[in-house]
Amino acid sequence: MPGAVELEIESVAYFSADRFRISFAVGAAGFTTIAYFSSLGLEVITIEAALDGYGMVPLLTGQIDNIQIDILENKAILTGRDLSARLIDTEVSETFVNQTASQIVTAVALRHQLTPNVTATAALVGQYYQLDHARTALGLNSRVMTEWNLLSALAEAENYELSVVGTVLNFGPPQPGVPVFFTPRRFMALSLDVAASLPGGTVVKSWNCRNKAVVTQSKGSGLVTTLVRPNLTQVQAQTLAAGHLANLARHATILFGTMPANLAMMPGMQITLGGTNSTFDQNYTITEILRLFDIKSGFLQTIRAYATS
Repeated sequence: MPGAVELEIESVAYFSADRFRISFAVGAAGFTTIAYFSSLGLEVITIEAALDGYGMVPLLTGQIDNIQIDILENKAILTGRDLSARLIDTEVSETFVNQTASQIVTAVALRHQLTPNVTATAALVGQYYQLDHARTALGLNSRVMTEWNLLSALAEAENYELSVVGTVLNFGPPQPGVPVFFTPRRFMALSLDVAASLPGGTVVKSWNCRNKAVVTQSKGSGLVTTLVRPNLTQVQAQTLAAGHLANLARHATILFGTMPANLAMMPGMQITLGGTNSTFDQNYTITEILRLFDIKSGFLQTIRAYATS
């Protein structure tokens, strides 16, 4: 679109909405007047970019949440989120009876005109209890308030990932790819953050009402963190312990790097850092990419990634 002078896209993909912010010079083209921008509503837009002017790559499809117009500076700023916003903004007020997680996710995706890319699950979820198989969500009386909360809880219970990319809702296990090799010379700025006091183990405790028994499962060793959840089986408790320990490990070593924009990089991709001659030379999984473009600095990106050793 003519007149775009600044662009900011925050891509996180997992369990959260990607966000965008675009600044336009009002009047850069005949139709980009104040009247045009002031008449915009809850529009769906697609942001594409190319490094050579050809082969445009879609970076985000989302909805406009806010329109700010500076009359004196002749500038319009559009901000918004990807299409997971449709689920984030929708409260849940229904009961899903005798359905699996994948069935619920598929139903929610279709009602919001999203294409479900869903890995099938077998267990009837209910509240992931053994006493019933209904997931109840009744506004303030529920542990989940929105459809996005509901799907996030289902993904956490299955150790799946949840994201909306373009018009596709993804719900499934992590898909590791082939790491891309990087040296410090590829970055304009590079730093690593190491947490020295993270727990090395997780203990899950539960009371199963059907079996009238205490359930305890653990994973890892050393300093532990304890989770208490109701009505888990031994298998569910073990799965929860392993998943929580894996999430803790994602905070052990964090990489922050700034480089010229690379449109092929997306959250979830792996990179291999080499050339530091230290324990930092290992694989990392990207969790966030912040892409910035303006007419002064050019097109840059900052990535956040965690060590996956």
